[in-house]
Amino acid sequence: MKKVVLVTGAAGGIGRGIGARFARDPRVGSVVLADLDPAAVTTTAGGLDGGAAEIVPLVLDVADEDSRRAAVEACTRRFGGVDVLVNCAGVLRDARVEQVDPAVFRRLLAINLLGPLALTRLVAPGMAGRGGGAIVNIASRAWLGTFGSTAYSTAKGGLVGATRSLALELGREGITVNAVAPGFVATPMTDGLPEKVRLRTLEAIPVGRAGTPDDVAEAVTFLAHASYVTGQVLVVCGGRSIGDPYSRPA
Repeated sequence: MKKVVLVTGAAGGIGRGIGARFARDPRVGSVVLADLDPAAVTTTAGGLDGGAAEIVPLVLDVADEDSRRAAVEACTRRFGGVDVLVNCAGVLRDARVEQVDPAVFRRLLAINLLGPLALTRLVAPGMAGRGGGAIVNIASRAWLGTFGSTAYSTAKGGLVGATRSLALELGREGITVNAVAPGFVATPMTDGLPEKVRLRTLEAIPVGRAGTPDDVAEAVTFLAHASYVTGQVLVVCGGRSIGDPYSRPA
């Protein structure tokens, strides 16, 4: 039976790349692209070449419990459940610790950490009932530490820890839980960084280029089908995590 895939944060950037990759995967029958922006996710769904896969847009606010529940119920009604959940929705707004607005910190946690955990709680029983499944969390190389990004690193580090614990909890149900931790990927999110930060970051990448959404999507689709891999963090960073992290301002 072909798989049903739910990708959050799918209207653009990495999420769109992941959705596009699954849409071309012959093992996938349906790809649900979920995002907070109704117009953007509808446009994204209409612009993807699904091949034999059905592509469905869905409005989802990962920080809202009612929205999360409605999204999972919609997938259950239409497809019988979800086989692969990709928690990609995220937000990057940060500052040095003494300047972080507590409201921003809470927002980062709500979207980058608590939302994925709540969605996992909702889809896991259905996955178990279908014989198993896969959850892939999009973390970040920042979980290893990034200067001036303590709040974001906290949220993504929490997601890595949760990934490992969930793998232990859900493995007996046939559900794998893994994380992909992208490094610097060229997306609208990273386009907003100061130019000196962008240049310094690119210089620190051993392969000599920024990543692409498809680089991340390749790792995600691998983990979605790797039934004997769980509790792992695959860092997709062009080798940057090998070197010395920044410990001073750019």
